[in-house]
Amino acid sequence: MGESVDEALRTALDLCLGLGAFAVSMTGVVHRVTADAMAPEDAVERIEALARSCLAHPAAHGNALFWNAEVSTEAGSADRSLACVVVPVRAGSAQLGLLGVVDTWLPEPDDHQRAGLERIAAAVARILPHGSPAPGGRPSHVVHTGGADDGGVPVATNGAVAAVAIDATELIAHLDDGVMCLDASGTVVLANRAADALHGLPPDRTLVGSPLPMATALRTEDGHVLAHDHHPAVLTLRDGDACVAHLTVGEHGAGQRHVAASARPFRIGDQMGVLVVMRDTTAEWIEQQRLTHYALYDPLTGLANRYLLLEELRRMLQGLGRRGGSVALVYMDLDDFKHINDDYGHDMGDEVLGAVARRLRGAVRSDDVVARLGGDEFVIAHATAERLPDGDLVVSRLRKVLSAPFRVRGQAFDVGASIGWVSTDKGDVGPDALLAKADRAMYRHKRDRAVARRGTT
Repeated sequence: MGESVDEALRTALDLCLGLGAFAVSMTGVVHRVTADAMAPEDAVERIEALARSCLAHPAAHGNALFWNAEVSTEAGSADRSLACVVVPVRAGSAQLGLLGVVDTWLPEPDDHQRAGLERIAAAVARILPHGSPAPGGRPSHVVHTGGADDGGVPVATNGAVAAVAIDATELIAHLDDGVMCLDASGTVVLANRAADALHGLPPDRTLVGSPLPMATALRTEDGHVLAHDHHPAVLTLRDGDACVAHLTVGEHGAGQRHVAASARPFRIGDQMGVLVVMRDTTAEWIEQQRLTHYALYDPLTGLANRYLLLEELRRMLQGLGRRGGSVALVYMDLDDFKHINDDYGHDMGDEVLGAVARRLRGAVRSDDVVARLGGDEFVIAHATAERLPDGDLVVSRLRKVLSAPFRVRGQAFDVGASIGWVSTDKGDVGPDALLAKADRAMYRHKRDRAVARRGTT
């Protein structure tokens, strides 16, 4: 048998007449060979994915041969799924990885094949590299635990846990999170590509061997470039306390990423350094924004809902003591809106409500709050420097805004409204009480209009 992993894998491939063979270390590094019969475009990605999935198999940490298969394949990658027969690669009681043979269909190996796979696994254990230099010329940091024999193969001694040699750079290179370690002087002694990229470095540059850059691609949540002295790693080195920061990468917009950076003291030799983990939280941030929007805004019109209206109204009222002036509230109920739903359907009615919302939003100041409370009821909250605003003038303006027909799907709709108006210059009035007062004012106006119409008929 040859003295390289590839030669050992070729022997395993020939023994079981498969399409490919692999050896995967417990750190996820895959060595693989393929037969000529396997399409080249499928070979690398599919075998490596299958090999790494074997590490999570329930039998992966045992001593017996087992089977594994692809759970799914990329669309169009192959007509048939792959399966593999797998043998643990062990040195004494220490497990170094797994040896597998891949095919589209694998019968149970016979005794000759089983014995052959076990011999190949033993050979792979002697030659499987588990401390090789990382790509890109990065420094290699190898962590040893337990003891090893003179041949360099980890073994268990006196019942202790077997030695395992792990290349830390190789290990963290497979993480999606950014990981880096700084020594007591602030020099980066370990960093993976994810950490480099989050700091804005191109692929041919690394943080390793230098202090953190004075300017990075990282920004604070309010959009300012992260100052060097405010970097979580620098703060932890200075104060000796763990530090968590929520940061962003890139300009505001669809391409911006959100990052949770956690720094904590970490002993390096006889000095205290710092370990930093940077996790991309963009997906969680987007989901939180979506949930927050649904909690605060009306899904049909995009206007504020009752909860947000009351919160903004509370803020306006609390500000009266500082700035003076008054807070006004307009309560609107569309007239005879039920007939639109009954005659044209609720889909048409929803579009009319959306058109009303857009027109109201465009008719008020940017810091006014326009809300839909449900159905056809709308409220506008308005803070002004005037002590006694002219309510009739505001109502007249809103009637003018609603006076032009609303055109939806080629149909014109005349939409009127009953409008109630209240204002206060007292900061101790509660937002619920003011809203209820505006509601009563609107219903008085609706009643008076109904009485006036009956008197003219």
